[in-house]
Amino acid sequence: MPTGDAQRVWFPEMIEELWVTWSRAMTWEEVADFCVQMTEKRKEIRRMKGIRPPRLRCPRCGQVSRSASSGVSVRSALFALKNNGVVTAAEFKELERSWMRYRAEHDLDPFGQKAETSHCEADRCSSSSSMGTGKCRPMR
Repeated sequence: MPTGDAQRVWFPEMIEELWVTWSRAMTWEEVADFCVQMTEKRKEIRRMKGIRPPRLRCPRCGQVSRSASSGVSVRSALFALKNNGVVTAAEFKELERSWMRYRAEHDLDPFGQKAETSHCEADRCSSSSSMGTGKCRPMR
C-alpha cells in the first residue's frame, strides 16, 4: 500500500467520476448525494486494495483504535474540484461560501445530512471521534 493511502480521500477513480458528474447547476442536495456515492466508492476501493483506516488515540481515555471510515464531505468535493482544475480559485471561494450559508440555514453536517453528535468508539470515553473537532487525532 502506498504511503498516505489510509488518509487519502480522493482516489483517481473518484476524481474521474467527479469530472464527469460535476455541473454548476447541481443543487446542494445533489452534491451531498454525490458525496454519499463517493464515500461508498472509496470504501470499495479501500476494501479491494486492502487499505485499513488510520489509527487514532483518544485524548481522553488513551485508547488506540482504527478510525471509523468517515464520509466524503461536500467541502472535500469542493477542494477536489479546485485542486483538479474543474473550478477556478474564485469559483471555489464562491461555492464554499454558498455551501457554508446553505449548511447553516439547514442545520447540516459536513456531509449534507442533518447534524448529529457522534461519540468515540471507546466504551469508557464519550469524547467526539470526529476528525474535524480536533478531539481525536491520528497516531504517528
